[in-house]
Amino acid sequence: MLMSSKNILAVIALFSSATVSAGGVMHIGVADSDGPPIAEFTSGRLSGGLSYDIGRALARAMQMEPDFVIVSRKRVESTVESGRVDLICNANPAWFANPEKLLWSREIYPQIERFASLKALPDIRERSELAGKRIGAIRGYSYPTLDYLWAQGSSHRTDENNQELELKGVLKSVTDLAIVSELEFSHWARTNPSEARRLKLHPMIVTALPTMCAVSPAASFPLIQLDQAIVLLQKSGQLKTLLKTYQWTTKAPTAPLP
Repeated sequence: MLMSSKNILAVIALFSSATVSAGGVMHIGVADSDGPPIAEFTSGRLSGGLSYDIGRALARAMQMEPDFVIVSRKRVESTVESGRVDLICNANPAWFANPEKLLWSREIYPQIERFASLKALPDIRERSELAGKRIGAIRGYSYPTLDYLWAQGSSHRTDENNQELELKGVLKSVTDLAIVSELEFSHWARTNPSEARRLKLHPMIVTALPTMCAVSPAASFPLIQLDQAIVLLQKSGQLKTLLKTYQWTTKAPTAPLP
């Protein structure tokens, strides 16, 4: 339920004027490997998507001007660490090599990854069923629950630049499985219905992690200010409404990983 305007004003007052009077420009990094609906690109520029909407909402809550910077997936961590951008959201410490060098915001929404394959492949429920499988993954991404498979050579990892190329590999039988985000897969399936009818998502969850913002130690604002802006968006109902437009649930599954 959305808060009344009176309650919203009370929340803003509670957070103090610092939360809403940061001013200046917020430099927001977005990985070029993020696909719709996380990020939508037009002529090499970010033109929409969840990262775009969340970035604008956070900047607005802090009375800052958003400036989106497209970052190569391989350079995301170093770009934030160096301060070239203030933050990059749709992030989690588990996906970074040196997360301790960055600051981390409150959770914004969960990111759930599963396997996608052709419908004929039997359901994957346990890791042992991945033996011998060719698995499509995003280049530069870390998958801690699967690393041992590739290290032992019991399955083969095939890297692609984005999820769409992963799915094309499955459709062409170049790979057996693709690791996909539920959110991104749902968007892809809606825009590619004929191809999507040939595919299915498997019961096994690869990862179910909260996404947050990785913040540079050299950011132009303190972390507490960003956290207060996230809480403001949550308490006012703005974040929930925004997520609903992408047909996303803010509650992560509680089932343990196999």
